Amino acid sequence: MKRLASYLVTASMVATSAAAGPGVITTSVNFRSGPGTGYASLGKITEGAKVDVSECDASGAWCAVTFDGRKGFVSGKYVEQADPQKPNWPRSFTTGNGATLTLFQPQITGWPDFTTLNALIATEFKATAQAKPIYGVIGVSGRTVADDATDEVVLTDVTATQVDFSTLDRKELTDLAIEVGKIMPAGPITLSQERLTASLADYQRLADVNGIKSDPPHIAVSTDTAILVQTDGKAVLSPVKGVEGLQFVVNTNWDIFKTADPDGAYVLRDEKSWLTSKTLDGTWEAAVQLPAILSQLPDDESWKDAKAAIPAAPFQGGKVPRVIYSALPAEMVLFDGQPALEAVPGTGLEWASNTTSDVFFHKASETWYVLLSGRWFSAASLDGPWTFATPSLPADFQSIPDDAPYYQVRASVPGTSESAEARLKASIPQMARVATDGSVKVDVSYSGDPKFEPIDGTALAYAVNSNEQVIKVGETYFVLKDGVWFTGTSPSGPWTVAKAVAEEIYKIPPSSPVYNATYVRVYNTAPDAVWFGYTMGYLGAYLAWDTFVYGTGWAYPPYWDFGWAGGGYWPYYPRPLTYGVGAFYNPVYGTFGRYGYAYGPYRGIAGGSAYNPRTGTYIRGGAVAGPNGARGFVAAYNPRTGNAGFARGGQNIYGSWGTAGVKHGSDFARISGGATGNAAGMNWRTSDGNHGFVAAGKGGDVYAGRDGNVYRKDDGQWQKHTDDGWKPVNRPNAETLKDHGQNFQDRHPDAAGKIRNDAQIRPGRQPDAQPGQRARQARERAPDHLAIDRAGRQIGNQRELRHDFGRQDIGQFRGGGGNFRAHEFSGIRAGGFHGGGGARFRRR
Repeated sequence: MKRLASYLVTASMVATSAAAGPGVITTSVNFRSGPGTGYASLGKITEGAKVDVSECDASGAWCAVTFDGRKGFVSGKYVEQADPQKPNWPRSFTTGNGATLTLFQPQITGWPDFTTLNALIATEFKATAQAKPIYGVIGVSGRTVADDATDEVVLTDVTATQVDFSTLDRKELTDLAIEVGKIMPAGPITLSQERLTASLADYQRLADVNGIKSDPPHIAVSTDTAILVQTDGKAVLSPVKGVEGLQFVVNTNWDIFKTADPDGAYVLRDEKSWLTSKTLDGTWEAAVQLPAILSQLPDDESWKDAKAAIPAAPFQGGKVPRVIYSALPAEMVLFDGQPALEAVPGTGLEWASNTTSDVFFHKASETWYVLLSGRWFSAASLDGPWTFATPSLPADFQSIPDDAPYYQVRASVPGTSESAEARLKASIPQMARVATDGSVKVDVSYSGDPKFEPIDGTALAYAVNSNEQVIKVGETYFVLKDGVWFTGTSPSGPWTVAKAVAEEIYKIPPSSPVYNATYVRVYNTAPDAVWFGYTMGYLGAYLAWDTFVYGTGWAYPPYWDFGWAGGGYWPYYPRPLTYGVGAFYNPVYGTFGRYGYAYGPYRGIAGGSAYNPRTGTYIRGGAVAGPNGARGFVAAYNPRTGNAGFARGGQNIYGSWGTAGVKHGSDFARISGGATGNAAGMNWRTSDGNHGFVAAGKGGDVYAGRDGNVYRKDDGQWQKHTDDGWKPVNRPNAETLKDHGQNFQDRHPDAAGKIRNDAQIRPGRQPDAQPGQRARQARERAPDHLAIDRAGRQIGNQRELRHDFGRQDIGQFRGGGGNFRAHEFSGIRAGGFHGGGGARFRRR
């Protein structure tokens, strides 16, 4: 098996060498022949050595590198990208009086409201080239604007908040503070969002949302080829416009037609083939002959896929799928034959490798677990009944390896680093600067007169028959479109960009279908613009049960405007869904995707039809699926219109406006800070244009202590800098408590709370400690936060490598020997980093 894995890995490295990027080893590390500690060591790579990174596994745990002309693997924790377009550390600056300041990699201490970033920087100061170096701590703060599309955070208005060098007298310290102010960056700095969340995950505590539900959906399990056909409530037929005698099922994502003949059968398109049945919940068979009237389908976007499938093609291999029908949102687990279980190393779990679903078996309790929309459900049998299990998961789930092909489920396991990072990412606002000059507009339409229904628990009401989210607050109306609020005094406008939003809106409970509106806020105003921002709740993902889930869990019935038929149809307005889309969390994009291929066109019921009162027609699934390549990712999806800016690599929802009046917050920050419009890699630049230089030969494993001292870890030994140089100290207590991959705050809340309190009482110094006492304490043991900061720095390396070099395994699987794409690595099937073992069905 390892021989096969080595062959595939070597081939893949050759295939990806053109995309290699430079990296630096952060500490002495083993250079291995394969991606794991079980592979032979090819020797050591020393700290500071340069390597070429060709590819990493999906978690960034192991990376294929070239060192000294040889190819091999190193742990991603100890590889830092050496991108010249990003700030690299340590960084040295020469002051106006000839002194040298060397700044080591900053340690993030806080990100309040995710708009202001605070950090400490361990600093070396040399008054002259021959002078003895002294060490101290500089505190900095700056304003931030995040951009999920590029996984970056733009930092502006950076100022020094603290200069702590205990060996300098008052005048020397004052003079140094002036020089420090001069080397603060004058322009924007681009930081990795992956690094920031990894640094803060063990510190920052986030509250769960109250009112999120955990009722299990109907879960269909099949070991044969099958498809899941869902309707949003009872199936409703509507005429195909312009084709007399032909109807289609409105409230589904599948192409399902029926002739007007009362005895006519349903026909269902499955890619290029068709099935037929007398009833939706009946027995479906292959349709050899289609009704002739289907050839009259209109030549428009809504029906192009159906027209392209005429005449019907036979099913591949003659294997007709079983049709599972549900009138409620449901989920399906498809196996390619009987479940194939593989042991999860270091745990009592087994993983089902022949399904695209996340299915595990816990041997000790003989219990099955499945992950759906970020929630775990368990059952003694795959036939159910299923119960909610996230709060009571066996501890083995926290020990799932981060280099396994199913590692991404860790983001849905409470108490893991990945879960904490996912929650942090979900809470970072994505901002836009919206002009108030009238250039940004919204067009609100209704089917007939505006109809409003009350929002339970509030004095508010929302429009049920509109193409946009319209909320009534007293005699004022607010419209939310693609992350921008508008306001007006009547339900039909005129509308202007809102400079403030009624606070009552933010009390809307999860039981309301417009709850996601509470995640879009006004963050700032200017004379000519408003800064809006949204967090992931707007996209339908929420913090709950100490993890991150998709959907509120509430079943919102769709709205049918049966009393109005002005457009020739009964208007249908779907509501947000939790299940029925095969939603899963993608840690690289920090959002949920939908890759339920067997759920039908456009990956599930959320991609069905919706009525647009502005045009008087239905928008079919193709219109709501988004631009080519974006169909798999859940968006800020407005089911009434199909308008959606997809949360995926390349853009966030503000990009869907397509007007200069709505500018991404990060772009505006770069431009206003003196950078070019797409300065994705702006580097450190001082007010006099000094970029500094990377301080070669200086070890990077140096840290600022919150007690005002500087520490480093050298060859496994923690040291503190004193007047007599570097002296050994005992390792931090937290180093024995911080387990890789497990969230420190969840596992050790008291210790984490003490670290936070120490920082809040007096940032940069221990409370009530005199300098002499502080030195004696530090000599005895390094501060606990250093272990957390060091672990965060290493995980940050790994996460950034995952983002830039990680494999994104996107599989498709129809079950029972049907079509699938196996676990792939650079075009090589079945194996890659994880060896052979046949087909492993992954959708990431």
